[in-house]
Amino acid sequence: MVGINTKKRRRKVNNEQVPEWMVTFADMMTLLLTFFVLILSFSTTDIQRYKSIAQALQDSFGLQDLNPLSIIPADNPPESENIIEPLKPHVSTDAEDSEEESQLESIGNRLETNFTEEIEKGVIIVERDEDHIIIRFPDESAFTSGSDYLEPAVIPVLQKVGQLISEYEMFTIVGGHTDDQPINTDRFRSNWDLSAARAVSVAHELTWLTDLDEQFLYVVGNADARPLVPNDSPENRIKNRRVEVLLIERPEKTERDVYQGIQQSPLLR
Repeated sequence: MVGINTKKRRRKVNNEQVPEWMVTFADMMTLLLTFFVLILSFSTTDIQRYKSIAQALQDSFGLQDLNPLSIIPADNPPESENIIEPLKPHVSTDAEDSEEESQLESIGNRLETNFTEEIEKGVIIVERDEDHIIIRFPDESAFTSGSDYLEPAVIPVLQKVGQLISEYEMFTIVGGHTDDQPINTDRFRSNWDLSAARAVSVAHELTWLTDLDEQFLYVVGNADARPLVPNDSPENRIKNRRVEVLLIERPEKTERDVYQGIQQSPLLR
């Protein structure tokens, strides 16, 4: 009896029909599969990344003869010019900000910011013009009387100035100036010798441990030929004894402009 009932039960199961909704479901799954395959075939595949992943899978499963590029056809990927890239917010950088302002504006701002203490103490004087920047080292802060040896306190300041100037494309003119009191010593025959030697001392420190391009560096001795003020008092003579570093922007100027700047520098104050 048990065997007969089992056969009847199996026969009954085999005679049942497949539900009608299964046909619709199978059609829908086929369409969805076709749809996603089409989307995948139209997409752009990162070939290098796909190769590395496929190679790792081959090594893991031992499928050495399988060509990974034959799995997904990518014979006609869409042209890159038809792909719209998402917009990215523009973030301004320090380099772009520095390009918006001229080199003279940038170096002038940095001089006034980085040497605030030195300017307040009178170690250096920074004067700005449309076409020039003058960095003035007064005689009392840089040299002793009748000497071309720099005071130790001003040497680090000069080296910092040289490092700053070397970051820009500038004509750098170092000019030494004296008062009208004549000098004649074993070392200096005249104020021309003294002013030139002082300018050379400053130029040496500007280039020491910096990348300042010496091709565009000029050293000038002016003696008392270009005073700031008349040499009619001890106070005025002190003002006239100085070394000036004149900066002229290189891309917009020529060497002729440099010589004109040398002649006009005492007037830029």
